[in-house]
Amino acid sequence: MKTGSKKTIAKIGLAVSVCIGIFIVLLSGLETKESSTSTAMVGESVPAFELPEVMDTSVLLNESLFQQQPLTLLNVWAAWCGICKTEHQFLHQLKEQGITIIGLDYRDDRIAAKQVLEQTGSPYQAVIFDPRGALAMDLGVFGTPTTFLIDQKGVILHRFTGALDEKKWQREFAHFFEE
Repeated sequence: MKTGSKKTIAKIGLAVSVCIGIFIVLLSGLETKESSTSTAMVGESVPAFELPEVMDTSVLLNESLFQQQPLTLLNVWAAWCGICKTEHQFLHQLKEQGITIIGLDYRDDRIAAKQVLEQTGSPYQAVIFDPRGALAMDLGVFGTPTTFLIDQKGVILHRFTGALDEKKWQREFAHFFEE
């Protein structure tokens, strides 16, 4: 084998290795990291919005949704988010305990979102359809699922990014609901 062809093969191997490395870094960045350390929007009011309900787009929802109960969870999810579907099982348990949950369907296909909710049952009192992610961006969402706790005045009390389960619920949110 000539020296020139060895150098070409080495360059191609190096280029492939660099591409694989970049791909792995980008792929790992897509996975939502669990976090309650972000204080983005905590202490702030929910931004004003007017967006359709995912099941019936003729119904427009706005920030007054959060004035109906002393405390409401806002859960940002999407049909394309696998961990969100897993989290729905736990959200159903919270719903059975009387916790009010509003869904925010983030950058999603409405038909796919409806299918998920029809197949698994909806843990939500209402589901805001945010196809462009405008409300989610205003809330500082950087991954799904993300859950916000909002008081009756529309003020965000807490935020958690990651899938909720019993242990995380107890650590992150339960104390807000204790009397």
